[in-house]
Amino acid sequence: MSNGVDIRYLLNAYRADSGRVTFHGVRASLIRKQSAALGMTLLQKRVGDHDYEEVFYEALLELRANGVKGMIFGDIDVQRNREWCERIALRAGLEAVFPLWNIDQRKILEEFIGAGFRAVIVAVDSKFLPKEVLGKSIDLDWLKLMDRLRSEAICDPITYCGENGEYHSFVSGGPCFKSNMKFKTGESVQRNGHWLIDLLEQ
Repeated sequence: MSNGVDIRYLLNAYRADSGRVTFHGVRASLIRKQSAALGMTLLQKRVGDHDYEEVFYEALLELRANGVKGMIFGDIDVQRNREWCERIALRAGLEAVFPLWNIDQRKILEEFIGAGFRAVIVAVDSKFLPKEVLGKSIDLDWLKLMDRLRSEAICDPITYCGENGEYHSFVSGGPCFKSNMKFKTGESVQRNGHWLIDLLEQ
């Protein structure tokens, strides 16, 4: 947006069986609240166990029919993820844009915090992070925790932005938002080696 790109839509996919975003576990209804707080149009699609790519592709075709020329992805340095995004965007006739690609992750996190964005941890891989960090804010204390965990790591240190799935977050306010969101944390559950916390609308 700061580069003059006209961002018109947000695209989100959620599980048909749970009504929640895959991996993050955030309720689809909260994503709708998020898009409203951003003042942006949301295209939201339900997915099952085996149709994610086709549903995503059909959504891109729908966006293209509405005049969209490209798709912005938040990937930083995982090549296989970039290749998937590029392939499906090309298939739909759209340009794949990666504004964060190969930028130092600590720098990204520092700038995110410094800009005044508000975000909380909603899911963690238990191999890297404990249940107790669920619901914590991404702030300077979080940055210090990442520094410490990386310095203590024997092998495969945690990535600052959770690029390898170490953690997932939910952004509820900041410079792009028309208003900050209000929510409260609910119960935590463990699923497939991950801890997730429920976010409830207020």
